[in-house]
Amino acid sequence: MRNLSKDLFLNTMTCPTLGWELRNDDISGHGSQFPRTLGEKFRVEQGIDIGNRARSLFPTGLLIEEKDMARAAAATRQAMEDPRILTIFEAAFFVDSTAARADILIRDGTGWSLIEVKSSANDRGNYIDDMAYTAMALTQAGLVITSASLLLISKEFRLGMDNRDLFVEVDHTDEVLLHAEALRQLWPNIIDETSGPEKPRPVLKFECKKCSLFSECTGKEIKNHIFQIPRLSPKKFLELTASGIVSIEDVPASFPLTERQTMMWESVQAQSPMVRDELESELERIAWPAHYLDFESVMTAIPLYPNTPPYHQVPTQYSSHCCDNVGHVMAHAEYLCDHTKDSRFDLAKRLIEDLPGNGSIIVYSNFEKTIINALAVAFPSLAPSLESLVDRIVDLQDIIIKNFYHPDFGGSVSLKSTLPALVPDMSYSSLAIGEGETAMVTFAYLAMGRYDNESADAERRNLLEYCKQDTLAMVKLHERLDEYVRGVG
Repeated sequence: MRNLSKDLFLNTMTCPTLGWELRNDDISGHGSQFPRTLGEKFRVEQGIDIGNRARSLFPTGLLIEEKDMARAAAATRQAMEDPRILTIFEAAFFVDSTAARADILIRDGTGWSLIEVKSSANDRGNYIDDMAYTAMALTQAGLVITSASLLLISKEFRLGMDNRDLFVEVDHTDEVLLHAEALRQLWPNIIDETSGPEKPRPVLKFECKKCSLFSECTGKEIKNHIFQIPRLSPKKFLELTASGIVSIEDVPASFPLTERQTMMWESVQAQSPMVRDELESELERIAWPAHYLDFESVMTAIPLYPNTPPYHQVPTQYSSHCCDNVGHVMAHAEYLCDHTKDSRFDLAKRLIEDLPGNGSIIVYSNFEKTIINALAVAFPSLAPSLESLVDRIVDLQDIIIKNFYHPDFGGSVSLKSTLPALVPDMSYSSLAIGEGETAMVTFAYLAMGRYDNESADAERRNLLEYCKQDTLAMVKLHERLDEYVRGVG
């Protein structure tokens, strides 16, 4: 459950400016928080589903349905005054500029047990602060918190099991109450920071690197920000910013950098690609005919198929372009799973058939190796053949990371960053599916029966086109790198 003040607290801890934005520009808790992409929509849907399943564990619980905080808080007070109501969902509290909603509150003698539901299988550190804020708000409203725990997704759950098997409860009472008390002492300062008429002046911090608003805030109008330096440590960040340096162009030649960081620095300074001598020998390792391979996969909280755990990476399709030399395509092979059943075994068999010989299998990142290794574990009868594929893998991204940098990469060596810089005439913009998360959600919706037959056929074609574009992009990238090696780049 998200609410404005919890977001305000979590963001103000590192960024008072963002906290002010949340408090003053998004008072309703909606607006920019509405999902805008298919991936965001799917995550929201999964969270709602997990929340509903968690509530089913407490069949007599009362849901506070009011969205307005004042009315919701009044309904919560009324429910708490009724001793017959033992469990409350989305209990709301609005006291002294502190607003919170608790996922599940259970009456426990004269106190209450707090349960926060997370659609995650992993116990993360930030969940403690999340619960601590809620616990603080409840305490300020006069409640006694007797326990605080997380309801997480169980990795032992399988499709067809009862909802009780879906969750595992993790007690965090001591940590939550300790953090809640520390937060209670900080809260007046947080209110001061975010309630003033003037927005706090943004200050560049290392945490800004992962902020979605960075490019509109402390990173605005800085093309080559020092955050683009690969593996920039907090220590080096502080050394640079202490000298007033935020652009790569201003980093002095005497500043200590790693070999990879230096290659990027030189590229930005010269505004031209940097090509290490080793790039040629790395590319010469490729054995022909070579297969350029890309997988797509799906990963959901509630498994789509029997005998798979929550959040298991299930491969759904692959594309392979076969070349007998750099840039010369001989053939293309592809496979898209039957979304109505677990087709991993059939995919693995076809993969072995489509990648014959001893030529290199060129991939972009470690993902394909991970998928093939997982298939070998899942299907022992195919393991020897699958493992032989792994031995042939050459990672084109790793070659680029070590030996090549273009100033237009913008600090990233992902396919979606390198392709526009090196092959600008090749784009995903004309495709119905243009990135991996949309491909994942599209397949999940197919498996869930969310499309009629005609739409399903169209979406399957879209998935094939997207995956095919990824392997063709690798062919084109390799061709461009070869041109740089030959001095015609």
